[in-house]
Amino acid sequence: MSTHISGAYGQFAYFDRQLGHPDWAGRRVLDFGGNVGNILLDPNCTIEHGKYWSIDVSRDSITEGKRRHPRANFVFYDRYNFEFNPTGTPKLPIPDLGKFDFIVGHSVFTHVPQAEMLEFAEQLLDFLTDDGKAAFSFMDPLWQPPLDNADAFANKYAPTRMSNLQWRLRRHQEEFPDTDVPALIARAAEQTELTWVTLTNGELFFGAAGGLTDDRPNRHCDTFCTPAYMRQLFPNGQIVDPVAPVRMHCLVIDKAGRRG
Repeated sequence: MSTHISGAYGQFAYFDRQLGHPDWAGRRVLDFGGNVGNILLDPNCTIEHGKYWSIDVSRDSITEGKRRHPRANFVFYDRYNFEFNPTGTPKLPIPDLGKFDFIVGHSVFTHVPQAEMLEFAEQLLDFLTDDGKAAFSFMDPLWQPPLDNADAFANKYAPTRMSNLQWRLRRHQEEFPDTDVPALIARAAEQTELTWVTLTNGELFFGAAGGLTDDRPNRHCDTFCTPAYMRQLFPNGQIVDPVAPVRMHCLVIDKAGRRG
């Protein structure tokens, strides 16, 4: 069975902006869920290949990443993920690859349950240097592009100022044609407090449990977290607004900012 090869780009520009344009030269960088290392393809990327590590649950992405970027480091993480590595080992710890100045995770927290996100964050912060920074993207279900910059965030599924939840529902509808988008949007609007939302197989689930259970076939999953709730989970972290064209917020946190 072949596994996921990412066609997503723009990661370096996104994290460079969210981290305040740091000096990447000479710094050890861990790209958690880095797949084939597309972050290195940005012409402005100054991450040194020999100091870059991508770790991913997609075996094929690691093989392909090594082929594309032979001087960089690619590590297969054989942990169970129903969508990307269904034969992996449940709850397998992240391998210790040493200390890193920067740890980034693009669209990883958007595909895992809340408990797994918290577990990953706790382990990854242990791998930071004392003055290192971690940055993880996440999706706010209610976020809409600002009126004066909406075109910069437009894409095939979200040509207008629709919310992130509407955007993802339209994508899911292609795979699950029976998805009743208006009804699901109405259900979300009825929630008095949106915190954590899971969209899986064309269904919406509200709250941390998220509807991801072993007794149901899971084929695709998107998870959403409001910035206010992310602040509750990581009170010492910094929440940074989306940067066009990426519609995701970013949690920026250092080693001292872990949950209490």
